[in-house]
Amino acid sequence: MKKYLLLFVMALSMSAAFAINKIGDGPTLTGYIGDAMCAAKGKANTAEHAACAAKCIKGGSAAVLVVGDKVYKISNQKEVTKYAGKKVTVEGKVTDDTIEVTKVTEVKA
Repeated sequence: MKKYLLLFVMALSMSAAFAINKIGDGPTLTGYIGDAMCAAKGKANTAEHAACAAKCIKGGSAAVLVVGDKVYKISNQKEVTKYAGKKVTVEGKVTDDTIEVTKVTEVKA
């Protein structure tokens, strides 16, 4: 009986540990990597904006993630600059309107 109780307690502890770990995981968001200036004007959420976004980001404008009408600042710019103007799926930790990117995957048409 003690062996079963011990196994039950261990299983319960492991379940709680996995649940706590999952709570810390951030969302997965799909949108366009645009530049901050055009995103503020509502012009950074299309594939047609790719060349402009790449030029502006290379020129020093901050890269942002545009998901519909929502614009997320990106805390670690180096993770996303090569995706300028492209549709991507981003995983990371969101705090207010800023995302710390942990993974970026380009969405192929």
